[in-house]
Amino acid sequence: MNEREKNLVKIIGTILIMYLLWSGYGRYQSAVSQRTSEIEKLRGKEKQLKEKIFMGAIADGTFGEYQARSLPGNLETARSQYQQWLLELVHDKGMDDVQVDFTNSRRMGGIYQKIDFRITGATELPELIGMMHDFYAKDYLHRIRELSIQPVKTGGFSVVMNVDVISLVNAPDDLPERKEPSYRVDADAESYVAAIMNRNFYEPPNQPPRYSGGRSIEAIVGRESPTPLTFKDPEGHDVRFELAEGPQEFVRLDSRSGTLRVNSDVTQEFELLVRAIDSGYPQKTTEQTITVRVVDPPPPPVEPPPKPSFDDASQTVLTALLQAGGEWTAWMHVRTRDETLKLKIGDAFEIGTLKGTVYDVNPRYATLEIDGRRFELRPSGNLGVAAKRSEVD
Repeated sequence: MNEREKNLVKIIGTILIMYLLWSGYGRYQSAVSQRTSEIEKLRGKEKQLKEKIFMGAIADGTFGEYQARSLPGNLETARSQYQQWLLELVHDKGMDDVQVDFTNSRRMGGIYQKIDFRITGATELPELIGMMHDFYAKDYLHRIRELSIQPVKTGGFSVVMNVDVISLVNAPDDLPERKEPSYRVDADAESYVAAIMNRNFYEPPNQPPRYSGGRSIEAIVGRESPTPLTFKDPEGHDVRFELAEGPQEFVRLDSRSGTLRVNSDVTQEFELLVRAIDSGYPQKTTEQTITVRVVDPPPPPVEPPPKPSFDDASQTVLTALLQAGGEWTAWMHVRTRDETLKLKIGDAFEIGTLKGTVYDVNPRYATLEIDGRRFELRPSGNLGVAAKRSEVD
């Protein structure tokens, strides 16, 4: 085998090895990709199973709640028990001419049965609303499907009410009656009735006043300190004020203006509970706790030093001697007033504390006369200084 054949064999061998390596790497990559895909599928199934378990737990809890609120599974027992409760309810609320009738029952998908009742009678509106409160406060799986009320000429209303209640098929026959009221209904029957009876159907629901002031205020010891409380009513109704809690002996609250007045003889800190009541329908109330700090009076303000007073005469300077039309004029500038006086012979002047006349004006100076004294005032000369010097001379 010559050299050329050896090189050819080497090249073919190298190509074969590279092919085997590439083929093996491809199979490895394919296996890894397949394994990764299988892992992702298993993770997806795991997630779905966990979601099903979670939803099953929720459903189990919900079903447990439904079973606790259900009537007994036996239809006759459920019907008798619920009808007896309905009779007690309507009689307790003073309904007249009452009749509670079983109307129908239907089995729904092998899971529960729906039992229907019909109530007829006559009552007043507050008693009807109170009965509805007690109905929904009873924690059964029931509802008022239809309610019809008509006014009666003699007063009150005639009532027709269709009621549905559910009994789970697998609920025990000896299931105890629900005693605890439902959390879905306000336990306070009076508030429930008032919210409906006192509703103004011609306006949106009344909103309570809103407090927009500070949480604390200061008062001065030994001095009556008034502070207006900032309550605002959203509908603009009138608001009256009450002091619900606080020291009545030295705290007063104006019921109309809402001005709080504190007059304490000692420094102290205490809390007040104020109440704002609007005039809407129904009335709404807001209570606010305010901290009051009774403190010493602030120190008296320091008066600023008096501003220096200037005599206009001491700030008056002869700025020019000018001739026009054969007459000489003395120009005197009063700096405090930023004013220039143009005075001729015989003109009277009053500048600051000096009052006099111009006796003479020439190119070199002006002669002024004050209180019978004559003195010369030259250009750039100060009037006040020249007048004082004339007194000495």
